[in-house]
Amino acid sequence: MAKDDQHKDPTLLSIGSMFETGRIKKMYTLSELYPTKIAKSLGINYGRYMVKLSHPDRFTLGEIVRLANLLNIEPEMITKVIYSEMD
Repeated sequence: MAKDDQHKDPTLLSIGSMFETGRIKKMYTLSELYPTKIAKSLGINYGRYMVKLSHPDRFTLGEIVRLANLLNIEPEMITKVIYSEMD
């Protein structure tokens, strides 16, 4: 774990580990996991965040990187889920 982990929210770190273990197969799964907290941390409003979860191709690269930072995972883990939904 990175040295700044002690400053990260444990609930968000647990979501990150769900990506790492492959338990998150669709971005919409995140809608049940602290959506208000995540949307606020990403700097987007709740409604827009929920739309992006339904249509993950609408996430910008910047949002993916910020989400990965929040969850303490590599952005590629998120893009992999997004790509799989676009097939």
